[in-house]
Amino acid sequence: MDKLKGLFFEEESKMDRDEREKVEVIGESIDECLRLAAKHLNKPIHLLEYEVLKRGKKGLFMTEPFQILVYLADPEDSLEDLALLDEKLGTDGKLVSKDLKDLITPKDVDGYFRIKNLRHGLYLACFPPVGAGKPVRYEDVVKKLNMRGIMIPPEKRIKEVISEITEEYERLADSKLKPFAEAAIKIELSPDNMKAYATFTPPKAGGRDLEVQDVVYELKKEDIAYGIKEEDIRYFLENEIYNEPVVVAVGDPPVRGNDAKIIYHVRTEKVIRLKEDSSGRVDFKNLDLIENVVTGQLLAEKIPAGEGKWGRDLRNSPLEAKDGMDLDLLPGKGTILSEDKMKLIADVNGQVIFAEGRVNVETVYRVNGDVNNKTGNITFLGSIVITGNVEDNFQIKASGNIEIYGTVQKAIVEADGDIIIRQGITGREEARISSSSGNIISKFIQDANIFTEKDVMVQEGILNSNINAGGKIVCNGKRGQIVGGKLRAGKMILAKNLGSKANPITELIVGLNPKLLKQVEDYEEKKNQSKEKVEALIKTQKTIVARKEADPASFTEENEAYLLKVESGIKKLEKRIAEYEKEIQTLRAYMEQSAIQGKVYFEKKMYPGVSVILKNSEPYSSKMEIISKTLYLENDKIRQKPYSDPESERAEKPIKKKTIKTGD
Repeated sequence: MDKLKGLFFEEESKMDRDEREKVEVIGESIDECLRLAAKHLNKPIHLLEYEVLKRGKKGLFMTEPFQILVYLADPEDSLEDLALLDEKLGTDGKLVSKDLKDLITPKDVDGYFRIKNLRHGLYLACFPPVGAGKPVRYEDVVKKLNMRGIMIPPEKRIKEVISEITEEYERLADSKLKPFAEAAIKIELSPDNMKAYATFTPPKAGGRDLEVQDVVYELKKEDIAYGIKEEDIRYFLENEIYNEPVVVAVGDPPVRGNDAKIIYHVRTEKVIRLKEDSSGRVDFKNLDLIENVVTGQLLAEKIPAGEGKWGRDLRNSPLEAKDGMDLDLLPGKGTILSEDKMKLIADVNGQVIFAEGRVNVETVYRVNGDVNNKTGNITFLGSIVITGNVEDNFQIKASGNIEIYGTVQKAIVEADGDIIIRQGITGREEARISSSSGNIISKFIQDANIFTEKDVMVQEGILNSNINAGGKIVCNGKRGQIVGGKLRAGKMILAKNLGSKANPITELIVGLNPKLLKQVEDYEEKKNQSKEKVEALIKTQKTIVARKEADPASFTEENEAYLLKVESGIKKLEKRIAEYEKEIQTLRAYMEQSAIQGKVYFEKKMYPGVSVILKNSEPYSSKMEIISKTLYLENDKIRQKPYSDPESERAEKPIKKKTIKTGD
């Protein structure tokens, strides 16, 4: 049987753009059919889809051809290959997302046209092709007019509109409308009167096309007076969407107002937040469990309930909307509610506690148990109470008082107020207990560093510790001994025993401000370090100069620059040493003016190895045990007298009386 090539049968359907791109092909194989269709449609084969209408057969005496229907692939199918690739790559659908599909613009698109047969004339709109697409042909326009049963206007006028391609409707001729053949409209309403649907029926041969005002007229006949979508209607008519219901009017549903809500500017839940350093190690001490706030800080604010937005149905009837539900912003302990009840503000410094729907600011933070990895370090704008111990390498800082029921180990405890440690301090030389404006009270102090502007009160004893107190250091319990270490007090030091039989070095300094004395010592240390650097640079300078004098020819510019650098460094350090010396002299002068004649009291014994300085006196010590004395300053020398309780001394001071003579 001869090959049947080039036999095409256009599908009997509308002469729109999509239908013109469907074709039936007959050939000996599917491949041959697809090649013929691609040539006819001027499209690459990979953009074509097909359906087998009749499967071919090959026999000894007779061969039957294939017959297939070929059409352009659906836009959704054009991304199937990408979908498979996306699945293999695991890109979670991004390769074939809708956004990506919208960006895919066909290279070649045929031009197309639209015809409108209206009361006031026959109109034609032409649209240009894209890329290698085919332009609108005169023959296609004539075919469409014939199918519509419309009398053909002058050829010249049609070709003018086709050539101009204005994309606007251009009048071709007067319309000759056939009665009772116009397009039809069917209107349906949703049960709630919120949507109107229109179904358009195409015009019969010679009939009139619909216009927007036709649809609006039919809607108003149904008492639809609100929500008519004229732009949507125009789109449906332009694109000739027939025989399917489309939405042409929509009412506005009522919108319920937003409920009132509370926005919290502080955390309402305690969540452990572990932080990593640059090497990836987790800091289990700084757990960030406490949220501190200060007086006047905004804690929460209320967003009021919104009013409901009334709606309208298609009959223009109002639809009532409910307002959002209200919610009260409730004040808690330590907080203030603004006059308009919209903002909650902290009334005190402290810790935020969220309980029973209220934000509270507590001025006392309580730890039931030890301070360890479970609690982390504690920093609190208020007072802290700890019922257990403070373990090694943890920190506690408070703007109020700190009370610890257990012991403090190798830890840091800092407060603005009083620090009370009921079971004592075992610091192993690294503990630091500091109060900026309060007293430090402890059962005992061992191997620790203590700083306070006020008094240090100890019950049992102070062992091998550095104590700095702006007021008194008192150790007057049953044992009440001070052994080893360096103690400075602004006013007095009192203990039952000073030193021990082992004669450890114990330094007691009274009458000088410990804070100023520490500053002097720090400056002295810096000055000595600078002097050591100067001495080293001077040695280097001498070496370089000697080399220059011995062999000036080999002394390069780099050597000269280095010598100048060394000389400049010496000058800078000498200037810095002079500044340190000036600061030291200033502080010493101020200490001299503010120094008082402090005293040292010991009720039982002072052992050899104890050194005492009162104000600016020479150190005083004894090679023998001294029993129950009070050491005081007289004529810049330390004297001793029998021990007397400081309280009784104040009581025994004579009261100066003013004699009033008769007649004055």
